[in-house]
Amino acid sequence: MQKVTCIIIEDRQIDMEYLRCLVEQQDILELKGCFNNPLEANAFIQQHAPRLIFMDIDMPVMNGIDYFKKLSPQPICIFVTAFSEHAWESYELHAFDFILKPVKIERFETCIKRLKEYLELLSRSDIYESHVGKNTITIKEGTTKHIIDINDILYIEALKDYSKVVTSEKKIMTLSKLKHFMEKLPGNEFVRIHRSYAVAVQKVSKINGNDIYIQSMKLPVGKTFKSQLSLLK
Repeated sequence: MQKVTCIIIEDRQIDMEYLRCLVEQQDILELKGCFNNPLEANAFIQQHAPRLIFMDIDMPVMNGIDYFKKLSPQPICIFVTAFSEHAWESYELHAFDFILKPVKIERFETCIKRLKEYLELLSRSDIYESHVGKNTITIKEGTTKHIIDINDILYIEALKDYSKVVTSEKKIMTLSKLKHFMEKLPGNEFVRIHRSYAVAVQKVSKINGNDIYIQSMKLPVGKTFKSQLSLLK
C-alpha cells in the first residue's frame, strides 16, 4: 500500500513530539511536517495537499475545528485533544477519528488499523453502491455485486463517507454515511451504539460496562448513545 502523507498541527511541543514518535513508528504513514498552529500549516497544506492531518482543537491562534471547516478539499482528519466535549462536533464534520489526550499507544494503533482497512477497501473501486430490499442488501463493489441477507449482518462501521458492513464471513464497503445507511435498515433490528458503530440487536451476545460483544468482537458504547443499551436487553 502507498504511504499516507501526513502532518501534525499541535501547539504544545511535548504533545507534538510524542505524537511525532507514534506516527514515525507506523510504516503506512509518511510524516511531512509538524506545525504549531493551523495558520502556520496552511501554506504547506495548500501546496502539498497531505492526505491526513493529526490536529489539536484548542489552539491559541485558531481552533482546529474552525480551520478544518475552511479546508477544501478536506483531507482525512484525526483530531487529538484533551477535551471530550468536542467529540460530537468533530463527528458532525465527518472527522475520521477523535483521540483523547494523553494518547494511549493501543488507542493510536487501533486508529491506524482502521485507517489501513479504510484505505484498502477504497482501493478496490472508486464506486460503491447499495440497494436495500425487504430481506437482503445488494452492494455493488466495482463490477461485483454482493447480496447479503440482512439477518447475517453483525454490525456496521462508519468510515468517513462510507459504511463498512460486517458479517461473519465478509466485510464490504458502501458509499453511504452510517446515519443515511441506518435509515434504510429495519429500525427495530439495528441500534446505533457509537458515532462509529451500529449493531444488529439479535447478534449482541454480552454487554459489559461500556462495551458490547458480538461473537469475539468488542465494540465501544459512546457516552451519548448509552440510552440505546436498553433496546439491547
